[in-house]
Amino acid sequence: MINELSSTDSDSEFAKYWVEWFMSLEGNEYYCDVDEDYILDRFNLTGLNFEVPHYQKALELITDRLPDKPMSDDLRDQVERSAKHLYGLIHARYIITARGLVKMLDKYKRGDFGRCPRVYCQGNQLLPVGVTDIPNQKAVKLYCCRCEDVYNPKSRRHNMID
Repeated sequence: MINELSSTDSDSEFAKYWVEWFMSLEGNEYYCDVDEDYILDRFNLTGLNFEVPHYQKALELITDRLPDKPMSDDLRDQVERSAKHLYGLIHARYIITARGLVKMLDKYKRGDFGRCPRVYCQGNQLLPVGVTDIPNQKAVKLYCCRCEDVYNPKSRRHNMID
């Protein structure tokens, strides 16, 4: 794993924009960019500190406010995993807000989530759906509103999205 949190100049420059880096990772195309003001509003994060280990450090990483204190490689990996999980939980809350719905609608209209494989649906856009609200139970599925069927994403890299 890349040392996103190390204190060298090049890595610090890389870690400055964690959300941009996370969004650029292969497999994270289904996420939209959550507004920073939404993330910084503590009300929107209520209860997430009980769901995510190393919550405070993960939040600092997401908001690019992680202190330059050196961390062990093991702790760095744990914080990185926690930050990815925390961003997913924040994203789930954000996309049901007015601004989040607009961003997801734009992605839907562009066909960012793919198109229905059925010929009858004539390339209708798909929409990502969660089968359960419980984290780490089921991977994301894709829904076609024309045939009303649910599909597994073609790429296995999307199996990591909850």
